[in-house]
Amino acid sequence: MISQLPAFDNFPSSAPRYPNLWIFVSKELAKNYNEALEFAIKRLEESIDMIDDYGYFHTAEGCDAVGRRRGLQYIELGEKGEWSHDHSLHLRFYTHYVKQQPPMNMEGKECFAISISVHYEVDRPSRLHPYVDECPICGCTDEYSQYYQEEYHNRSSKQKNECMHDPMGVEAILWGTVKGKPIPLIDGLHVHENNYEMHLEIFPKSALKEDMDTGNIGIVLFKGKKVS
Repeated sequence: MISQLPAFDNFPSSAPRYPNLWIFVSKELAKNYNEALEFAIKRLEESIDMIDDYGYFHTAEGCDAVGRRRGLQYIELGEKGEWSHDHSLHLRFYTHYVKQQPPMNMEGKECFAISISVHYEVDRPSRLHPYVDECPICGCTDEYSQYYQEEYHNRSSKQKNECMHDPMGVEAILWGTVKGKPIPLIDGLHVHENNYEMHLEIFPKSALKEDMDTGNIGIVLFKGKKVS
């Protein structure tokens, strides 16, 4: 699957990282690209409650549209609560290039590709956005402690963006978890396995092509409706 994905230089130069979530919708479920995009949006709305600002034109980071799920996993941190914050899932849709391409063959199905850049981060208060390194939910803790960089304490860095918040976003959207623990209020795209024939898989950095500058890539394939 990874080998079939387009090269990064097909996307806008202002896109900071390779899209790390690819949703494939078969022709059994959508007759054209616009129907496939609408299908993917509805499944995201149903599973992660993505409702905030998708559909408005955005130029940020070269994307075509943006979606969010805010108000997740509020945590109180600091002696006086000075590091307390909530989290958000942030999605940037890159549809311009892939919309012009022919459908791709995935597991014998002709599919339309929806490419998205996703990450999980500190949301509010805005002064703490996007990182609190000590946060046990989204910070440089547990299996992510190896990515702590003193010179980027509580600030963005290329390493942390690629190796922490991108993979956390993929995990959250596919499985409704971060660091293997459930996120209250969302479910993840896997819940649609009740109604659709699906394949979900996360490919690690070691499996990616050289120009895929992100920690992993999630693939979600909607093959068709389940027959009851």
